[in-house]
Parts: sequence; C-alpha cells; structure tokens
Amino acid sequence: MNRQAICDVLNSLEVIERQGGEDAYILVADNPVNRQKLIDVGVSEEEIGSASDSEGTFCILATALNGAYADDYENGKFIVWGPIGDDFRFRILNGGGTPADAIRFLRMLEPDIGDVRK
Repeated sequence: MNRQAICDVLNSLEVIERQGGEDAYILVADNPVNRQKLIDVGVSEEEIGSASDSEGTFCILATALNGAYADDYENGKFIVWGPIGDDFRFRILNGGGTPADAIRFLRMLEPDIGDVRK
C-alpha cells in the first residue's frame, strides 16, 4: 500500500462540504469515479462504504484516519510524514513543537501505539 498515493487521491477529490471541530468531516461525492480512484490505489470498497452515508457522499476524513493512510491534515491537505529532518529537530529542541509534532515523535518511538488522538 502506498500511503502517499492514497493521500494524493484523497486530496484531489472535490469537496462538497466540510466541518471542523469535534464532529469534523470532509464530504465528497459517492460516485463510481471517486470510488474507482481510491480502489486503484488500494482503498477497499468496504472502507469507502463504511465512510459513506445515505445522502450520496462519503467522508474522506474518516477514510484517511480510520485506514491510517494520513498522518495529519494540514493546510487543507492530508499528509504523510517523511523522515525526521533538521527543521523538526530544531523546532522540538527550541520549544516550538506543535501537538502534531508530539504525536509524530510518539509514533516514532512507539510505532504500534495506534491513534493517540482519541
């Protein structure tokens, strides 16, 4: 499975509606074209179906997070963290780390920890 390819497809889908906060969602049209794009990169029909609703949409936020395809959502895009670089190190060492940095660091130390955002 290529997580970056899946995030690229998720980021390319036209968003119909979104909401932030505790009940966040990002809805796209549940149609054969969108489904096939995701299936082509390795997302199963079952995963898409579990994020769909009766109104003809499915939630790509749920798909990305439940399938552990994305590590974070920044500036309107799903992202997969790359290797730890100097910018990350300096940010942490200088006390400028973010909550996402803490999650990233924790996952690096404990890869089997699962979703720590719950």
